[in-house]
Amino acid sequence: MANHGISYSVSGREVKGVIVALHGVTDNAASLSDISQHWKDEWKIYLLDTLGHGLSRHFFDAELADPFKAIVAEIRSVVVEAARQSTSRKVVLMGHSLGGAVASVIARDVPEIVQALVLEDPALLTDEQWELYRNAADGLVKRQELVTEHVGEAITELMKVYTAWPASEYGAWAQGKTQVDRRFAATGVVGMRGRDVLKELKVPTLLVTGDKDDVLFGKEGLSELENLGSSQISSVLISDASHTVRRDQPEEFYRLVGSFLDRYAKSGPLPEPYIALELKDVIEATPKQNTDDYLTMRQRGEELLSDVSPAEGVEVDEVVLDSGEQTDNDSFVLRCLRRAGNPRSVVLSIHGGGYIAGAARYDDARNSELIDVFDGAVVASPDYRLAPEHPWPAAALDCLSSLRYLAQTYPKIPLYVYGDSAGAGLAQQALALGAEQGMVANVDRIVLLEPCLEPGMVTKSFDTYQDGPIWTRAASTSAWRHYLGDPTTVPPYVPSREVAAKMPPALIVVNPADPLRDEGVRFAQDLADAGIPVELHMFPGTFHGALSVPNTVTWTRVKETIRSFLATPISSHSSL
Repeated sequence: MANHGISYSVSGREVKGVIVALHGVTDNAASLSDISQHWKDEWKIYLLDTLGHGLSRHFFDAELADPFKAIVAEIRSVVVEAARQSTSRKVVLMGHSLGGAVASVIARDVPEIVQALVLEDPALLTDEQWELYRNAADGLVKRQELVTEHVGEAITELMKVYTAWPASEYGAWAQGKTQVDRRFAATGVVGMRGRDVLKELKVPTLLVTGDKDDVLFGKEGLSELENLGSSQISSVLISDASHTVRRDQPEEFYRLVGSFLDRYAKSGPLPEPYIALELKDVIEATPKQNTDDYLTMRQRGEELLSDVSPAEGVEVDEVVLDSGEQTDNDSFVLRCLRRAGNPRSVVLSIHGGGYIAGAARYDDARNSELIDVFDGAVVASPDYRLAPEHPWPAAALDCLSSLRYLAQTYPKIPLYVYGDSAGAGLAQQALALGAEQGMVANVDRIVLLEPCLEPGMVTKSFDTYQDGPIWTRAASTSAWRHYLGDPTTVPPYVPSREVAAKMPPALIVVNPADPLRDEGVRFAQDLADAGIPVELHMFPGTFHGALSVPNTVTWTRVKETIRSFLATPISSHSSL
């Protein structure tokens, strides 16, 4: 991956948090692989190639006047993005040598996104060290050239001298030497001049150094550090370790740093999401969404919603259709609601239920309202076949069959598609299937509430709201497993530009406190980037299932938004 020319890898799981690790001069991200290997089960790990190193871009000419400043600017942009992608909006910064100096400055500049700072013999140089390295610049360049010309021999010699290094890092060390920007090496800049930055740190910091001759801090540096009297900084000297402390003494390094992270890098509880006052009781009244036990879930739905009925004056007709699969069990009922008189539009309204529950008649009251929202419509809701008895693409084919029937039965009035949650996902799936058959051309606009689209559950909102309200990661995991059936099944939604370009104009409404939030936003972006007219809304205080709660201000606003969307003139759009 790359950001502003900085190459980096991402691995691990964000259980405890996110670590961003920075290497020393002439090394690369691969030389940090042991960090990822050690912590990947509990931390998401970013390993960065710094500017002029590894696969990152080389320095621009103007940047070589102050290469350290340029490195900080480029790396900081990646750190900010890593924090933005983390659940806590914070990261642990971990840096060796040059990377430690860079991490120190970033932690000083943006402490609000840094949970903790780990410095491995950082290149915060005394005046004497600064001059020494600047004067040795020619020799540094020559060493890089020698390693590049004799890689095998260089690795062999390295293994003889540094016997405790992780095996994975010998080759990475040599690779870094072949990749480093020689113009940068020629500047002799290996870190930052001075240690005043340590006085300014406001985040928990651990500085680790060794006791061999090549260390930058050592006992003398730790004494200087102690004199600062900073309550934020703790330090440790690991015996029999050189400048490359972690590589020389990995067990002791990981023991000490792990203990530090356990004390100071704990993620606090997430802020309570704002919930609209009128909707708070809905959370308490909604049964737990246990999609593993889908039969009980269906039974509870029947108990709660069996007495739902259409509004007064609304007629109900049921049409038996088949999906066209030509199997023994592919028929279903399309439940059509209308008022007396000639309809002015027709709406395919697809119910939710995680692909495994729900029924068309449960939505009779809401669909009665949609008759008026869509200006005197026939609102038709398919009782599509449910998973796991009927996995993908059964339900989507039923919705496509319904769409085809409505287009044929009402050819002269506008045709709309409306879906909520899994119903919105099925709307997208049916339209994607229908795009190959030219069916999408019959649909004037689509309205998707809190769409359930992506079985991967990789968006940030799935981390932030994995425990709900209402819909959870556990519920989603089981529901998708039931719906997809075979785990090797290609997911029903992939971000195809060609398919997106065939979609009708869309209104998408997402909830701020909903694990599905970000996939709805991403779908809106996919449509916009394909040239499709799209509106995206998010109302304050809503969560999954809250958008159409009867007699609420929220549902009133959603209906007003739909009316406004339908009334907005949209010029014809072209497909790719």
